[in-house]
Amino acid sequence: MKKTLLLTALAAALSVTLAQAGEKLVVAATPVPHAEILELVKPQLAKEGVDLEVKVFTDYVQP
Repeated sequence: MKKTLLLTALAAALSVTLAQAGEKLVVAATPVPHAEILELVKPQLAKEGVDLEVKVFTDYVQP
């Protein structure tokens, strides 16, 4: 669980670093816990000018 959370946070931080202000960032995630974590990060990204869209997938075939 800790490893998954750490990897998700690292991926989100890397994505944010690559995204520029005024840019839309689309991230695919599983519902729990990844989408929930990204929803918590969304307001902070909005303050920095990054529009985060979280696409939730419930299986590994869709993405």
